[in-house]
Amino acid sequence: MKTKHIIIVTGLSGAGKTTALNILEDMNYYTIDNLPLGLEKSLLDTEIEKLAVGIDIRTFKNTKDFFKFINYIKETGVKMDIIFLEAHEAIILGRYTLSRRAHPLKEVTLLRSILKEKKILFPIKEIADLIIDTTEIKNVELEKRIKKFILAKDKENIDVNINIHIQSFGYKYGIPTDSDLMFDVRFIPNPYYIEKLKELNGFDEEVKEYVLSQKESEEFYSKLLPLLEFLIPQYIKEGKKHLTISIGCSGGQHRSVTFVNKLAEDLKNSKVLKHINIYVSHREKELGHW
Repeated sequence: MKTKHIIIVTGLSGAGKTTALNILEDMNYYTIDNLPLGLEKSLLDTEIEKLAVGIDIRTFKNTKDFFKFINYIKETGVKMDIIFLEAHEAIILGRYTLSRRAHPLKEVTLLRSILKEKKILFPIKEIADLIIDTTEIKNVELEKRIKKFILAKDKENIDVNINIHIQSFGYKYGIPTDSDLMFDVRFIPNPYYIEKLKELNGFDEEVKEYVLSQKESEEFYSKLLPLLEFLIPQYIKEGKKHLTISIGCSGGQHRSVTFVNKLAEDLKNSKVLKHINIYVSHREKELGHW
């Protein structure tokens, strides 16, 4: 068996599976879309070392077929990751309207098809290593997230217990729908109202020093880090493969950015947590809001 790494790309129809496969192809993965289940043995016996396979609702009759497929891969010892793509129903409706394509489930209405697919695929989402909500992100951001995830795992070169995505956001632009845990830091004094800090962001030392020196920040963070060091092993024990932690402030520029960067660094260096893969994103920066 020659295959060293296989990435399964799955998720809701219209959420960006084809785009994700194209990104992986540019990263030198051999890509196959809608591989018929049952061909996995012959596929893994090829000379292809890096393989990305697109699997969606058209490929399997029920989720049992999917789990049978991935269990076979696991038994061979091949390194495998599952990327699950999703988007808000309204966005998928809009994408289908523009493309004028039919949904594979062909329910009475398009919305019913989307909701039914979402329900069917939920057990697969629960075991995914990377979950990306494409509702608000452009293709270039999708590419960044996939590359960051794969490169981080390659760098670690170990079996990862859980993939943790930590993101900042601004409440004024809406909450991120892919959050597992969400923390609101708007109770901390806002650097935006300090004239010399207004145009800066959480990457700047002056902002970090201001935010982290607040009494509220010290008390909050002294509880946040131990809480996550307790929760993350519980999620791993439960079998959760992906965790999204979101921290929000008013505009997603100062306070949330500061805490996300600090939290990511401290979790990476935690003596309690082992074999975790952490990647960071700052939604409002990526969307051009600052």
